[in-house]
Formats: sequence, C-alpha cells, structure tokens
Amino acid sequence: CSDPYDCDFTGYCWSHIHEPSVFNLYRMSSSKKFKMYDDGIIKYEDIPDDYALNKVQKLQVEALLNDHITIDKSIIKEFIKTIKYPISFFDFETFQNAIPRFNGQRPYMQIPFQYSLHILNKKDKLSHIEYLGDENKDPRRELAERMIRDLPKSGSIIAYYQSFEISRINELASIFPDLSDDLSKLVGRFVDLIDPFRQLGYYHPNFNGSFSIKAVLPAMFPNDPELDYKKLEIQDGGMAMDTFANLYLLKDQDQRKKTRNDLLAYCRLDTLAMVKILEKLQSITI
Repeated sequence: CSDPYDCDFTGYCWSHIHEPSVFNLYRMSSSKKFKMYDDGIIKYEDIPDDYALNKVQKLQVEALLNDHITIDKSIIKEFIKTIKYPISFFDFETFQNAIPRFNGQRPYMQIPFQYSLHILNKKDKLSHIEYLGDENKDPRRELAERMIRDLPKSGSIIAYYQSFEISRINELASIFPDLSDDLSKLVGRFVDLIDPFRQLGYYHPNFNGSFSIKAVLPAMFPNDPELDYKKLEIQDGGMAMDTFANLYLLKDQDQRKKTRNDLLAYCRLDTLAMVKILEKLQSITI
C-alpha cells in the first residue's frame, strides 16, 4: 500500500479498518501486522489473550479495552530528579531543499530556521523567546548566535525527542568553528521529555501506541483550546518546513507577514506544550 509509493486506492481498500486496529500496535513490523490481519485479527478485541505482544503493546491493548490510564510515579519521579532550574523548553523547526540555495548546504539537508524557547525559573516565572530567520538568506549563523545568547548558561534544556535538536546543534558547531565551544556545551544539558512516556511512567489509552507530542498532548489535555494544534494555520512540522522553504517566493508582503506569524504560533505551541506536560507530570507525583 505504500511501497514504493502511497497507493491512490488506500482510502477505499482500508475503509473497513477503523482505528484503533492492530495496524496501530507500537513498533510491530508490517509483516506481522498483515499476518494478524490475514488471520482475522483486526480489532484489539480480536487479539487472543496468549498472543505474543511486547510490554508496550500489551499495555496499549489493555489500556484501551479497559479505558484505563497507567501511571508509575517512581518512573516520573526519577525523571523529574534529572531536571535542573532554570528549565529551558526548546524546539527547532527546519526546512529542506532538493537544490541547495546556500553555501555549505547539501541536498535535503535539515536547515534550522526557527526556534521557540520557554524559560521557567524556580519561582514559577515563565518567559518566552523566539527566533524566525529571514527567508531570503541563510538563517543558520544568526540563529546559532541568537540561540547561544538566549539560552540560559545553566539548567536543563528540555526537548521532545532530543536527538533532533542535538543533531542540528552539532551540525551548526561543525559549520561555525568559532561558535563550536558554546554550542557543544549545550548538548550535555539536554533532557528528553519523551523518556517518562517511553518508560511507561504515564500511558493514556488515547496515545494509541504513539509517544509523539501530537499524541500525548491532546490525550493529557483534551478540549483545551490553548493547546490545540488544529486551531492553528500551521499544524505540524511538515507544514512548517514546506511553508518556510517556499516563503521567499511570496511577493505579497501582507501575506508574508501573516505566514511568518503563523510559523511563530506553531513553534511557540511546541514549547508551551512541553511546559504543560512537565507541569502535569510534576502534579502527579505530589
């Protein structure tokens, strides 16, 4: 259905498969999922009690069938112990070009053009800083300099799936040797907010087998308009990537300004979401 390309008939052929189904099971190979389907096992209710599932998959099925949130306070507490104030909630947005536009850019290279930074100090004072590069020039140098200036010199830097942010920082350090020391110092301060979820410290049936922030946030904060990506013009990283990559072609200055504001709103929600998720985890341990 998707190899080598997405099939145009997928919507028709899959219309009888209603989520959640065995195709949503966490990190199960496609071949095993299709084997279950061929055996008539489609819904979670169809899965035999003795069927071989890993720990996360079993929890995923049991949580949904029993409509039960699983919480392990010890895992959450151990995670919170690793965090030091001031806490910096940090998120990059990047874009790609098939044909490089800038010196030192490879085809399809991830180019960071934007970041959002929420900073929380010990007195629960929350501040926000953001950067959005000029779409008409290479944003990397200015972004790197601003990031070094904006991030506190101490404390934890929280990201969601930190390897993405760390990889971009390492790339910036290699491109700009004069900034490499300051950039490299940031790497060791990262804490990954996805960890307590992957370790099953908190599992909600509405995660549906995913620990992405787009799955975790609405499950933990249902019907909260402040934390609803669907209310934004730009709703995911792919949209942000494509929007900025083509923004330099936009001639209408009013539309350009609106689009830039839409990009800022999306990235801001990514870090605000992390603030709210951490606060929720902290409240669980009290």
